[in-house]
Amino acid sequence: MNDDTQNTGAQKIFSDEHNAHVGPILGVLVIVLALILGGLYLWGSMLEESENQARVEKVIPNNEPETSRAVADKQIMGTVSSSDEIAAIEADLLSTNLEGLDAELDQIKIEIEANTR
Repeated sequence: MNDDTQNTGAQKIFSDEHNAHVGPILGVLVIVLALILGGLYLWGSMLEESENQARVEKVIPNNEPETSRAVADKQIMGTVSSSDEIAAIEADLLSTNLEGLDAELDQIKIEIEANTR
């Protein structure tokens, strides 16, 4: 029996030594795994950001010809005063031509509905 108790004691010592090395190894593995997952997250967010930026930069230009009214309206809007005085702002509002705005919006709505069908 003396040999059995010595073997059990030796196994216990070996087991304790073995378990003492497992803790740091598991800690290192957890840290490495966390770093890898963090790197993958950052890489994915960078890819998503670059895709979003590419979508924003991919603007379809408007190739429709400008009507003479649109050109005239643009010139009128260019003559708006840069003053922040109340009288100047009121004068700009009164000089702004809003007639026919509803007709233009209705025309845009009809064109959009025609294109979606």
